[in-house]
Amino acid sequence: MGESVHCLNNEKGSATVEFIGILPFVFLILLILWQFLTGVYAVIIAQSAANEAAKVYAVTRNLDEAMNAAQHIVSSAGGGISYDSGDSYISDEGSYFTARIGVDLDLFFIPDIIKQNMAEEDKVISLGREVRGRVVH
Repeated sequence: MGESVHCLNNEKGSATVEFIGILPFVFLILLILWQFLTGVYAVIIAQSAANEAAKVYAVTRNLDEAMNAAQHIVSSAGGGISYDSGDSYISDEGSYFTARIGVDLDLFFIPDIIKQNMAEEDKVISLGREVRGRVVH
């Protein structure tokens, strides 16, 4: 009888069981953190692309050249970040202009089998950055 009570008080291996129990939560937190950091990176890329579009447009006043420069910045970023042509524009207001560049960030932590049943706009996070500038004469 004394030996069976001793077995119940033995905590050998309990740390391993607790570690295995908490491991999925650690992975979930890491995935959420990774998605957040990728989101911050997407904002930085969008701002960089808007700045580049504004610089090109300020000098050349060529809309296609400015948008191509912005698209090149976004496409070289990788990481599930893509150029959103529907949310990108340059509005000319005389000697001033506003350049807006939109990007889409893929929600990569959602499995593809779930994404198949989602609406297209729910599969990505859309964001954009604006720059206001003046045309160089």
